[in-house]
Amino acid sequence: MKLKILIYSFLSLLLFGGCGKEELTPAAEIPPLYTLPQGNHPYDKTIVDFYNTYGTYILYKFTDKDFRWNFNTNISFVAEQGDENYIEPALAALDKYLIKLYPTDFLKKALPYKIILSSRIRSVSTNGTVLDNYINAVSTSSHFAFGRAGSTLSTLTEAQLKTMKAELNREFWRQASAYGKIPMPPAFVAATSYNVVTAANRRTYGVFTVPNGSQNIYGDLVDYLYNIALQTPQEWEQTVFTTTNDPTGRFRFKYNSIINYYKEKYGLDLQSVSQNK
Repeated sequence: MKLKILIYSFLSLLLFGGCGKEELTPAAEIPPLYTLPQGNHPYDKTIVDFYNTYGTYILYKFTDKDFRWNFNTNISFVAEQGDENYIEPALAALDKYLIKLYPTDFLKKALPYKIILSSRIRSVSTNGTVLDNYINAVSTSSHFAFGRAGSTLSTLTEAQLKTMKAELNREFWRQASAYGKIPMPPAFVAATSYNVVTAANRRTYGVFTVPNGSQNIYGDLVDYLYNIALQTPQEWEQTVFTTTNDPTGRFRFKYNSIINYYKEKYGLDLQSVSQNK
């Protein structure tokens, strides 16, 4: 009993002993990580307006950490600063091949904290060598990056632009789905046990790729969304839904589960994404 009284007295001192002191002032508001506009070009107003609409920063000036850091490690890519002479066409391409394809309310939910415009993104090999290649888009938990904010954008062929568009949409969806901003279709989630999928039987389970010998639900979903952006419904019929490629009908089932779910939940017409040029 005495122990209880002592404990009560001690807690009372902790709770009420500071009543005679001045009230604590609230902590200062944490300033934003980035400041817009980044420059004084006419296109900077477009970037500011985009932030005011969606709450997403578009950065063409960024640090290596801004681009590479992802939770607790660096991604295996490096990026060069956006070329300020080509930001305007890069913004136009971003709008044409991604932003205008989705409703505003959906974009407010799905867009990342920042979008990085880089003049060139390159892969980094496992031994640290920076490869001599061009990557259209990559993503992390906080951003997706567009790697054509430079002179190469105007040199791309129609076929290359089609691939660029599909990869841009893939990375947009990767960060939106893998990090919980947009829910996954329940029927798609239940359709595949990934622990039994191999490169040899992937068609049986409706899986496009088995990277490094295994696949997971997030990689599988973005594979579908990449191909939805790349191929029209008619092209799916001719390539993916054939008897040889889809012997169990699992590709068709999973495709329909994605199309129907996002149409019902968000009013998205994903089948039209590939048809917008």
